[in-house]
Amino acid sequence: MMRAIAILVSCAAIGAASAQAGPAAAASTTARVEVAFTPGDDVSGLIVRRIRQARSRIQIQAYLFTDRAIANALLAARKRAIEVEIIGDAAQHRAGGLPFLAALDRAGARVYLNGTLAASHNKIVIVDGDRDTAQVLTGSYNFTRAAQSKNAENVVMISGNRAVTDRFVDNFDHHRSQSTPWP
Repeated sequence: MMRAIAILVSCAAIGAASAQAGPAAAASTTARVEVAFTPGDDVSGLIVRRIRQARSRIQIQAYLFTDRAIANALLAARKRAIEVEIIGDAAQHRAGGLPFLAALDRAGARVYLNGTLAASHNKIVIVDGDRDTAQVLTGSYNFTRAAQSKNAENVVMISGNRAVTDRFVDNFDHHRSQSTPWP
């Protein structure tokens, strides 16, 4: 049973496209924010539904990624000619915590491993970050079955705010530039 709560919030002075650019203020605007928690909410299903709604691009940063339903949704997105990019934590890959990356690479996803930091611990899904209908999902939720069924986790979904989306896309681009393409 999904108990996501939708909230309209006013966002003012969201900025800093990158650390080098320094702070930049954005015009006050609204954003739609939804939250979900595990155990209880079907966060995996929520992520799959968002991936299925993608029209152009999906960008993911994952510390762990062992959820087959999410992997299958990404493979189906590639079959629909959706651009898929994934940055995984290099140490978790070596430990077996990112088993679906090879299949996604074979399906045409652009896959990267980040080993420049102690942990590439971001858990982010950006759906259609290049469109006004962009959605950003972030929180503590690892893309694993344990996160869905055994852990106390959260996900926050943000849409309708270009400044927020751009911050996440810029951060994704920054981490991708520090990552190694899939072998």
